[in-house]
Amino acid sequence: MSQESEEERRQCPLFTMEEWIQQDDPHADDPRYCRPCQLGLTANWYFNELKERGHKDLAESLHTIVTNEEESAMPLTVCKEFDRIKNVVEEPLRERLKDFDCATQSFNPDDVFED
Repeated sequence: MSQESEEERRQCPLFTMEEWIQQDDPHADDPRYCRPCQLGLTANWYFNELKERGHKDLAESLHTIVTNEEESAMPLTVCKEFDRIKNVVEEPLRERLKDFDCATQSFNPDDVFED
């Protein structure tokens, strides 16, 4: 890994998921993009990784939030849960989950969609 990419990795994600979901969305007017809509994929990544690493209780807690939370409150609640989970898991898993956060936060619809 180059020194530059190691530096990028240390800086990403720049925000907790709670901070990120509460920020003004620069793509809010773009119908191709929706921050709260991305959280389902991120929750799935977290859920699978937690189960695979033996954290079934944390995976179930996340699943409960995603499936039972009132739709309007779900984005903030699930982001708070992502941050809580990272505070209680072992370091290698924490870094993996931060990679998921980074992928979610750095998503740019212009990199995926063509006009």
